[in-house]
Amino acid sequence: MTVNAFQQISYDGNAALKMGATEAPPQPERVQEKKKASASAASASQSEADPKPKRHWKTAPVAVGTILLLAAFVVMILISYAQMVMINDQVVELRGTLSDLQTEETKLMAQYELAYDLQEIEKQMLASGQMTKIQSWQTYTLELSEPDSVEYYHGSDLKEQMMSFAKNLVTAIQEYF
Repeated sequence: MTVNAFQQISYDGNAALKMGATEAPPQPERVQEKKKASASAASASQSEADPKPKRHWKTAPVAVGTILLLAAFVVMILISYAQMVMINDQVVELRGTLSDLQTEETKLMAQYELAYDLQEIEKQMLASGQMTKIQSWQTYTLELSEPDSVEYYHGSDLKEQMMSFAKNLVTAIQEYF
C-alpha cells in the first residue's frame, strides 16, 4: 500500500515537504474495493477466531503491591536512620559527660590527697599510742629459693586421731558460741 503511494509521487528533492503531505494519492476504484473487502474479511475472521485479547489484570495489583512494599522499606530505612542519628547524638553527649566526670574525679582525688596527710596522721597515732612501729620479731621472711614440695604426715594411732578430732570439735563449738 505504501509502496504504491510512493511510486506514484514524484520527488523534487525536497523530502521534508513530501513527508508533511498527508494526502494519499488517488487509487483506482477497483483497488480500493478489493482492499475494503479484504479488510472486512480479515476483521471478521479475526473476531471469530480470536476475540479481543484479554488483558492480564493480575499484573497491576502485583506491581502496586511491589511499589507499596518498596515504599514501606524506604520508610523503615528512613526511620531507622533517624533513630541511629538520635542514638549517635546521645552517645556523643554521654561521652562528653564522661570526660567531664573523669576530669572532676581527678580534681577531687587530688583534693582528697591534700586533705589527708598520711605522714602527719602516722605521727599523731604514734604519739598517742594508738599505733606502734613494727618490731623486728613481727616480721617473717619467706625463703622461696627452693621449689615447692609437699610432705604427708600419717597418724600412727587411732587413739591420737580420736583425740585430735575431739579437740577440733571442742574448739569449733567454742568459736561458734
